[in-house]
Amino acid sequence: MTAVEAQNFLQELWQQTRSELDDLFYYCEAEDLKKRLSKKGSWSITEVLFHINLVNSHYLKGMPVFSSLSQDAKDRSLKRSFLGKRIENSMRLKEDGSIGLKMKSPSSTDPIKAQKRGHAAVEKVIFKEILEDLDRIKKYIELLADHKLEVQKVPTLFPILKVNAADALFIMLVHERRHLAQAKRILEA
Repeated sequence: MTAVEAQNFLQELWQQTRSELDDLFYYCEAEDLKKRLSKKGSWSITEVLFHINLVNSHYLKGMPVFSSLSQDAKDRSLKRSFLGKRIENSMRLKEDGSIGLKMKSPSSTDPIKAQKRGHAAVEKVIFKEILEDLDRIKKYIELLADHKLEVQKVPTLFPILKVNAADALFIMLVHERRHLAQAKRILEA
């Protein structure tokens, strides 16, 4: 995959994510956002969106400063790491839109544990942060074709493991799509 192809793919994924977020949840009532499945330990829609914020915050904190990125040719191949591709693929939705591999969220990104640590899950703040994070992700996507994001390392949720910054973009957007599908199922239940 070339850097331009990766940029185009990520822009499309970003647009789908933003549109779905707007279409499904922007005009939800507060009681809809508190809805959860009857399964023990399930998250509400607000908590799902809060989890997205916690994950995005972690990856975005590790992303390089825009001014530190070096320029490169647009026709270059984008170098994806083995680990980055594995993490991304583990979060991908199945063809039918269902979640494939179910995973337990690390404590640092568990919204219920975050609330117990004193973080408030306020719907308006959560939406504002998701939109701000998406805007920041979009800025990185816009730089991907002609800046070497793949040479910068970003810590994953497991501190000893790192992926490159380009991989982090794929991971954040695929992760967000996964949890928007989860929130949609909760909303429709």
